[in-house]
Amino acid sequence: MNTALKLITFLARKLVGIAVIILLIVLATFIAYDMANIYVVVNDGLSQRAEIAIQGEDPASLHRFFTLKHLNSDSIFHSDQFRDYNIQDYNYELKVKKLWVWPWESETEMIVEESIPESSWKFSITEEFRERLIAAQMPKQQEEEGDSEGEGAEGAAEEGSEGEDTEQETQEIELDIPTPYWQNGEKVIELRKEEGQWKIDGIVFVKTIEPEQEASD
Repeated sequence: MNTALKLITFLARKLVGIAVIILLIVLATFIAYDMANIYVVVNDGLSQRAEIAIQGEDPASLHRFFTLKHLNSDSIFHSDQFRDYNIQDYNYELKVKKLWVWPWESETEMIVEESIPESSWKFSITEEFRERLIAAQMPKQQEEEGDSEGEGAEGAAEEGSEGEDTEQETQEIELDIPTPYWQNGEKVIELRKEEGQWKIDGIVFVKTIEPEQEASD
C-alpha cells in the first residue's frame, strides 16, 4: 500500500512538473508573439509617421498602426514645420529601450529613442522661404543702398548701377538656412489592443537626446 502511494505521489509530482513546463512554454510563446507584433507596429508605424509628416501627405494610411483617436490628435500632422522644405533624404533612427507585455494585457507601454541626426538631412528650400531669408538676413547697409534714389541724370545712372550692384550682391549673400527640425528624444509609446491588433494610442515625450552625427565626407 505504501509503495502504491509513493508511486502515485511520484507520478503526480512529475505530471505537475510537466504541466508547469508546458504552461511556461505556452506563456513564453504568447509573450514573444505579442512583443514581436508590438515591435513591428512601433517600428513601421513611427517611421511611416515621420515620412508622412515630413512629406506633408495624408496620414489616413496609418490606421493600421495608430488608433483613430491618436491620428486625430497628433499635432505633427497639423504642423507646417516642413512646409518650406523639399526633403530628399534623411536618416531615421529608432532604438527600443524597454518593452514588456503579459498575454492577458490589452494595454502596454514601450520606451524608445527616436531621432533624425541633423547632419543626415538632404534638402532644398522653396523660393518663398529663400526670399524671406534674404529679406531677413540682407545687411542693413545694402538695404539702404537698394532703397536710395538718385538725383538728376547722373543720379539716375548711379541708381541703375547701384540697383545692378544690389541685385548682384543679393545673389551673393550666403544665407544661413536653418536645418529641418525633428523632436529627437526619448519617448513613451502607449499601445492598445483593438480587435486583436496592437496599435499606437499615444506618444509621450520624456527628454531630449543628441543623436550621433554622421561623419562628413
